[in-house]
Amino acid sequence: MAAVQKGTTLKISFGSFSYTGYVPEEVTVSKPNDNVEVLRDADGATMTKLYMDPLTRMTFTTVILSTGSITPPIEGAELSITDPAGTLTTWNCESAEVRHTAGATKLTMTVVNPQLTTA
Repeated sequence: MAAVQKGTTLKISFGSFSYTGYVPEEVTVSKPNDNVEVLRDADGATMTKLYMDPLTRMTFTTVILSTGSITPPIEGAELSITDPAGTLTTWNCESAEVRHTAGATKLTMTVVNPQLTTA
């Protein structure tokens, strides 16, 4: 059942996030820079910062459907995932783990974009 809003309209749920075979429980999106060079002046104060490797990082936890795999992707694997904004993109797996319990089996994964492809 979809949520019903009354009052001020808010962004709710997971937007358009989609990963086939999995149902999201939590999704976090960040925009870090993996390579920042800080250049200092003669007095040691920051003069300039060079941002050389901007990327998007998404971390999520999902419940695995019967059509999803219980084997987590390996680091570096290329995956097609639709982000919460609705853009289908190829991502690289940074880390992934599957947690088996008496209840639902869950996948927690961190992916990054731009992805690197094999040469």
